[in-house]
Amino acid sequence: PGTTATMIDGAFFQDEVEERKIMAVPMVFQDNEHIGQGRMTLEEIIAKLDTNAAAKDAEKLNAKDVFDVLVIGGGPAGNTSAIYAARKGIKTGIVAERMGGQVMDTMDIENYTSIQKTQGPKFAAEMEAHVREYGVDIMNLQRVADIKGADETAN
Repeated sequence: PGTTATMIDGAFFQDEVEERKIMAVPMVFQDNEHIGQGRMTLEEIIAKLDTNAAAKDAEKLNAKDVFDVLVIGGGPAGNTSAIYAARKGIKTGIVAERMGGQVMDTMDIENYTSIQKTQGPKFAAEMEAHVREYGVDIMNLQRVADIKGADETAN
């Protein structure tokens, strides 16, 4: 409702490119406020538009049981760590700002052992599917602000 999409060719509207400080495309604005850029999933866009998303996420996160291992980061290292822990039967979760991490912004990947060539988004999707096979709880679109030990959180 009330949503429009406008594409601006920077070659023809250089003043607007400079005024908005556009460095990468696409850039996403809501009511002339910059809310995102680059490759964004529908989930990421909805989280930006939903003004109550943070409260809903906090409620869901607070309802979760304690994890034996909570991996911070959804890139290759984080995904691999989560798989290793989950394969040992350890209750494991991943907190990630974006599953796939920086890989999502890389088109050609040719330096990952045993994979001669792949594309970042494809590789990220395959990693996430692999992690999900082991029942790892994925908490996407989250950023860790503080870390406390169990003894600091017990009441």
